[in-house]
Parts: sequence; C-alpha cells; structure tokens
Amino acid sequence: MPDSQYFLLVVPSCLILIGCVFIAGHFLFRAPRFLFWIGIGYILPSLALGMQSLMTNTQMTMTSPWVGILYLGGAWAIAHGMAIKTKSKNYTLVCFALAAWGVFILSYFAYVNEQLWLRMLTINFVTVCLEAMVLPAVYAYFKRSKILNKILCISYFVMVVYTALRAAAILLYLRNVDSMMLSASKWWMMMLAASILLSIWFAIMIAATTVKELFVTLNDERYRDVLTGLYNRRGFFEKVKALRINRSSGSFYIVMCDIDHFKNINDTWGHVAGDKILRSVAKALKDGMREHDVIARFGGEEFILLLRCPDHLAAFKLADRVRSEIAQQAYTLHKVNVTVSFGMAAVEDNRPLAKVIF
Repeated sequence: MPDSQYFLLVVPSCLILIGCVFIAGHFLFRAPRFLFWIGIGYILPSLALGMQSLMTNTQMTMTSPWVGILYLGGAWAIAHGMAIKTKSKNYTLVCFALAAWGVFILSYFAYVNEQLWLRMLTINFVTVCLEAMVLPAVYAYFKRSKILNKILCISYFVMVVYTALRAAAILLYLRNVDSMMLSASKWWMMMLAASILLSIWFAIMIAATTVKELFVTLNDERYRDVLTGLYNRRGFFEKVKALRINRSSGSFYIVMCDIDHFKNINDTWGHVAGDKILRSVAKALKDGMREHDVIARFGGEEFILLLRCPDHLAAFKLADRVRSEIAQQAYTLHKVNVTVSFGMAAVEDNRPLAKVIF
C-alpha cells in the first residue's frame, strides 16, 4: 500500500487517545461512571477503523464479523454511557440480541453471499438502532437540563442522524462499492473527516459537561454540612442572598431550631447516638418543610430555616407542626425522646438578615 495510506491512522489514533483519557479520568480522578463507557465507545470502533484503513476489500471480507463486533460494541458502549448519564434504562439484553443478529448477517454476507455494500449497510443500520434506543431518555434529559447538557443531547442526536444518513448513502449510492478499493476511496476519506469532526465535538461536550458537574459537586460540598446533608452556615447565607428577599417576593420568616439538652444526650448515649439524632432531626425538618424553604445546620445542635409564608400565623403553624412531629418520635436504638425549641422573627426589607438572626 502507498505510504500516504498510513496517514489515515491519525484519525483512529486520536480517537483512541480521547477514549483512553475518558477511562483514565474515571479511574484516576473518580469522574462519573458514564465516562468509562464513553471511552470504550471511542476505542472499539477506532480500532476497527484503523485496521480497515489498511485493508483491501478481500481482507475486509475475511475479518468483517470480528471488526463488526468492535463497531457494534462501540455503538452500544456510547449508548450505554448516555443511558447512565441520563439515568435511564439501558436495554442491555435487547442491545446484545440486536448486535448478535448484526454479526450473524455480517458473517452471511462475508462467507456465504459476499456483498460488501450489504455488510456496510448492516453495520450502520444496527449502529443506528443501538444508539437510537436511548433517544427518548436523551430527549427527556434535554428538556430538564441546562444549556451545556442541552448541547450535549443535541450533539448525540446529530451523531445518530449522521449514522442514519451514512446508511442511506450506502443504500442509494454505494452498491458498486465492491468494484473500488474502499479504504483508498473518496467516500472513505469523507467518512473519516466527518467521524473525526463529530467525535471531537462530542468529546468536547462530554468533557465540558463533566467538568461543570464536578465544579458544581465541589461547590455543593463546600456549602453542605457533611453530617446532615443540609446547607451549612455559609451555604445558608449564599442561598438566601441568591433569593433576593424583598417585599415583592412575599413575607419571609427566620426560624431558629435548637435541640433541647443535647449535651445531656451526648453525655448519656454517646456522640455516635448524638450524630444519629442530628441526622434524624435534619431529615424531619427537611421532610416537614416545602421545597422552596431554605434549611441549614447553623452549628452544633442548631438549625436555621427561612420560610416564605403569607403571614406570621402560617409560619408559626408550619414550624409548630414540625416541632410536634419531632417530639412524637423516638430516636436511635435507645429510643431517645427528643424535643426542639423554635424561635421565629420576620425578615424586614430595611433590616439586615444578620440582625434578624442574632
């Protein structure tokens, strides 16, 4: 083969490196698990593409079932990774059956009725089917996501459409592909160019969304109390600042909550039991409040709540109901009864929040 043919290995080599970076990111930096499958989805078809770039049509025929396994395995890995990303069903058994059917068809058109264009059509058709299985979940994820993840979903949709168009092009224009040297044809070069562009763009979006989510997670951990999972003091003030409390937003009330005689609980039952009680009270507060209320552990056994209510009576009733529910429960294996004390104050426009609290 001409030396220029080996230059085609640049494309699959780059894609394999991208896949290895994703896998390394998962194992070395505890990046999300879907990155591992996306990495596999880059490496397997790139290996197949690299091998086929150096093959004659005859060699492609002899190896087509094995190369097909790499292509279809890569398509399933990408779809599986997106299923994990979107927290949806992955249809593993259906995908396995579909891939097995594809490999069987490839074997038939390689060893029984040799048809190169039908093998190409089979790989692309099965690839579209594997990738399209998660499209409903990707669309649902698109509707509830922010801008970066929306772009990622669109990019995945474009990849599926591109594969479908490639299958259509084979069906309509490449039935005479057996008469040409496929790996040296203009069609092969165009396919490599489109694959590298789409793959690099998709990798950029995967990396961008992952980095953003890691930053969000780190930032969230910074503002969260490790023991209870509620906001800590810093997180509370940041959250309240983002709400932009004013008269037009409604009436707001600060409620301070303190576990009664908590030192005695720690001295009697131990700090492990005390931690369990703190977590239980935090959960009771979270379950008893509304979604838009802000709840934080202010320090030690103290909790703070920001409630938006029509008037002080409604805020009082809400807090008193939660106080009563906490008092009626028994906590830990020791069946410890716990009571809490509440203090409430209205938040006024011309009064700093810190003065309302302290």
